Amino acid sequence: MSGVAAATALAATAGTTVLSAVGQSQQAQQQAGTANYQAQIARMNQQVAEQNAQYALQQGLAREDRQRLKTAQLIGSQRAALAAQGSDVNTGSPLDIVGDTARAGESDALTIYNNAQQQAHGYEVQAAGYGGQANRFATDAANTMANLPFSVGSSLLGGAKRAL
Repeated sequence: MSGVAAATALAATAGTTVLSAVGQSQQAQQQAGTANYQAQIARMNQQVAEQNAQYALQQGLAREDRQRLKTAQLIGSQRAALAAQGSDVNTGSPLDIVGDTARAGESDALTIYNNAQQQAHGYEVQAAGYGGQANRFATDAANTMANLPFSVGSSLLGGAKRAL
């Protein structure tokens, strides 16, 4: 092979090697950028789920309070109706009726609270899942960028080997 042909082949190999290394670098940066974007989306989803958990608890507490107020109103109405009939509302069957209403109302209030707790827990589990996704994406991005010098170096060494 003539000197000019060898120099041309060497230049072509070097150019291909450099383009390959640049391409790997751009691809790695793009992959890292995508992983970082996905991590940001997962973090936002995590925040929304955490907010939903707080909102579920707040709504549950408000519904629980409303249920207790309804029960108190019902007990007041029962006592008034029983008293209007001439019953002693503090003894016997009238007292049992009011007591049953109070127990049922409290049971309903506690069920409402428990349901809100379960809903909030579901959102908290969802938030934890999104947090885990965000961490995985962020780790992928960091690993991609950390391995970039090795990938580029490997391409350059492979190109140098082909040139020899």
